[in-house]
Amino acid sequence: MVNKVQNTSRARRCTRGPPSTENSEDVRERLLTAARELFARYGYRAVSSRQIATAAGANVAMIRYYFGGKPGLYREMFNTMSAPVRAGIDAMTHGLVTVELGTLLNAAVRMWAANPWLLGLIIREVLLPEGPFRGVFIKEFPERLAPLIEKIVQREIERGHIREGLDPKLTVLSMISLGLFPFLALPVTSKVFGVRQDEEFLQRFLAHTADLLAHGLEKPQTSENKS
Repeated sequence: MVNKVQNTSRARRCTRGPPSTENSEDVRERLLTAARELFARYGYRAVSSRQIATAAGANVAMIRYYFGGKPGLYREMFNTMSAPVRAGIDAMTHGLVTVELGTLLNAAVRMWAANPWLLGLIIREVLLPEGPFRGVFIKEFPERLAPLIEKIVQREIERGHIREGLDPKLTVLSMISLGLFPFLALPVTSKVFGVRQDEEFLQRFLAHTADLLAHGLEKPQTSENKS
């Protein structure tokens, strides 16, 4: 009986250790993939950690091991998706690369277009009344990233690269509205305006949006106009 208790205790201790390094990254990615699919289909509240683990073919304890629990897994989904945009913003903020708002817009639009699962998730979990992750989303993304982009815009205004008189905060809002709304409202914009997520459309859309942001709708002044 003593041996049986000791063996059981030893087995429990073994299950608490880290997973083997051979497949650890694969398990982590499978959990992220399963979470994206289930959250997008059913919503955050309706999906349990056990369901995610089962879909990923992993032990449910691995969700806590890698992400600290289901909320951490949810946040990591967004962090992984937005990592390239964050890196670009950080590099521009610290003067490590030339400031190119067009490049920043390009990265954000491509991030959005490359993650169609995100559309339903944002609508259900953030935009609808009492969305369970509205507070987390605002804290993790707009509240952290928007001020950094505002500083970049303000610096470009001071350098004379962007015309004076523009409100940096509203400029960022305009960039987000022009660049991301067509994909957020894809079920409608795809039918009415032909919005697509393929490379041909993205290049055309990005060139148009960058030109509109840079020059507006006003007809360029020529010598004939001025006279």
